[in-house]
Amino acid sequence: MKHLHLTIALLLLSLFGAAQEKVSISGTVTDASTGESLIGATVYVTSISRGTTTNLYGFYSFTLPAGEYEIKYAF
Repeated sequence: MKHLHLTIALLLLSLFGAAQEKVSISGTVTDASTGESLIGATVYVTSISRGTTTNLYGFYSFTLPAGEYEIKYAF
């Protein structure tokens, strides 16, 4: 398994007047040795069974309810 260098950019979005606050999380997954973008890496939040995979640039983004989560990355 390759070592992953994870760059995570968190962007919190407030939805005023909404029943439940949502947040958007995004980032880029790259190989720690080469800096190469990792296409198809899995980004997953086990506690709410939600996740995504990285695109052709190693980028991912998804929205979830506000809270604290453990995010798992796999390639």
